[in-house]
Amino acid sequence: MIPCLVVRGEVNALVLRKLLEPEFGPELRVLGTDVFSESVSLARSVLSNRKAIVALVAGTRSAELQKIRELHRFLVYALVQVDYTDLWKVVLVVPDAEVMLFQDRNVLRQVLGREPTEEEWTRGQTEPLRVLEAVFGLERIPLDEELCRRLEPVDVSCLAGHFVVQQVREFFQAHREGRTTLVF
Repeated sequence: MIPCLVVRGEVNALVLRKLLEPEFGPELRVLGTDVFSESVSLARSVLSNRKAIVALVAGTRSAELQKIRELHRFLVYALVQVDYTDLWKVVLVVPDAEVMLFQDRNVLRQVLGREPTEEEWTRGQTEPLRVLEAVFGLERIPLDEELCRRLEPVDVSCLAGHFVVQQVREFFQAHREGRTTLVF
């Protein structure tokens, strides 16, 4: 089965591709979408052909526990209808997957082209998109394009220990080794 990662945002797709491709090789498919609903639809489409396993990575846009639970239930409900629940995994990132860029000052320094201020560093832990939008003065889609351009030469291997990367890696490894479980 082909490991497939569906994630909102080209930046997140690029970072996760750079972190997972060395281990899973060219068969790994990383599909970035521009909006959340496209991610769910794309994950369902990929699953419907029964030739791939899918990890759906979604930002929660909130740190509120009730909203996180609701989003998780919604995603599980959307995917469980495809059958074969061992072929997919939902991974939530609080608040957004861009928070990974704020896990290492060196990575963030290279992305920003300067040392991040203490305020940017601290605020980026909870509001990464707002911080990046403010720094670059860009909205969502042009921001993704600018960040991808800046991230292309950056070594992000230091982010490999992030829980999102670990969860996706473990899911793909379990399938590769024939150790699958029916866990929601």
